[in-house]
Amino acid sequence: MRWDALFRDLEAQFAAADLLAMESQIAEQARVELAAVTVLDRLRGQVGAVLRIRVSSGALFAGSLCQVGSEWLVLETGPGAALIPAGALSAVEGMGRRATVEPSAVTTRLGLGSVFRAFGRDRTLVTIQLADSGARIDGTIDRVGKDFLEVAAVPLGEQRRPGNVAGMILIPFTGVEAVLSRW
Repeated sequence: MRWDALFRDLEAQFAAADLLAMESQIAEQARVELAAVTVLDRLRGQVGAVLRIRVSSGALFAGSLCQVGSEWLVLETGPGAALIPAGALSAVEGMGRRATVEPSAVTTRLGLGSVFRAFGRDRTLVTIQLADSGARIDGTIDRVGKDFLEVAAVPLGEQRRPGNVAGMILIPFTGVEAVLSRW
């Protein structure tokens, strides 16, 4: 009967070694998969969640995450919405554990320029918050190039008319910390 105990012991050791090897493989696979997840993938998994987003100037935006694009996200803040370029993110609070890869090839091609062009086409009155200082410029986006936009500065609440344009301001995309729209 000692042989039975020896074989049971050996089987238990092999089973434990197999389980340990499998757990090690699973942990390694999880690390490899996590290494491929981007900030925007993490944020896509949070659509609908209430987040607090700090941007490079230190400004804080709080609201419900409603959309995530290839280079930007949109946060519904109550009085309107804030489009925040991914490059302006400093910290995000309120995240859950999910991550979602963008399934649409069309959405992955819609960069900041596409969004800025849509604002310009619709003559949407916006407030551009600058990345370096947090200063704000009210107006409409008139022109959008490959890596810049031009804003016709107009007093808040005014429509863009030749008589009330205070000036044209060129802003590189890297200088945009947030674009605020008011409903």
